[in-house]
Parts: sequence; structure tokens; C-alpha cells
Amino acid sequence: MAMYGVKKFGWVKQRSAYQDMEYHRARRAEFARQDQANLESMNTAMSTAMQNRISKLADIAAQAALKRVQDAAKAKLAEATKQIDDAQSLIDKTAGASSTSSTGSSGVDTTA
Repeated sequence: MAMYGVKKFGWVKQRSAYQDMEYHRARRAEFARQDQANLESMNTAMSTAMQNRISKLADIAAQAALKRVQDAAKAKLAEATKQIDDAQSLIDKTAGASSTSSTGSSGVDTTA
């Protein structure tokens, strides 16, 4: 009767149970570190994107407010210019009317 047994080939050295446990613990720790680094990177990217969005919205609002103020200033300047032009034309009309009325119909100055 022949004995049949399990032969072991010592080609690959097997880890002990403790070494295997330590290996898997180190792998889990590395995965946790990598996961934490990924979360921090994502948090930084999202925070930067949000800050950029806030800055852009503030810039847009500031530009709109500046345009409103400039338009109001232009309107006031146009109104003031129109009032000055109206006053100047009234002065010109008054000066023209007084010079023709002071000479009379004969063209001789009678104011003296």
C-alpha cells in the first residue's frame, strides 16, 4: 500500500499569520490615508470654486452698481447742460430783444 501525502514545494515562502495581519493593517492604513488626502483635495477644490463664484458674483454686482451710478451721473450732467443751454438761449433772446427795442423803429438809440 502506497502512502499518498501532501507534498509542499517550498518555492514561495508563506507569511505567518501575524505578518499577514500586519500586511493587511498597513494596506488599510494606506487606503485610509489616501482616502483622506482625496477628500481634502476635493474639499480644497470645492472651496476654491465657491470662493471664485462668490468673487465673480461680487464683481458682477459691483459692475452693475457702477454702471447705474455712471448712468445717473450722465443723466444729471445732461440735465444740467440742458438747463445751461436754455438759460444761455434765454439770455441771447433777451439781449437781442432789448437791443431792437432800445433802437426803436427808426434805428436811432432813444435810451439816452
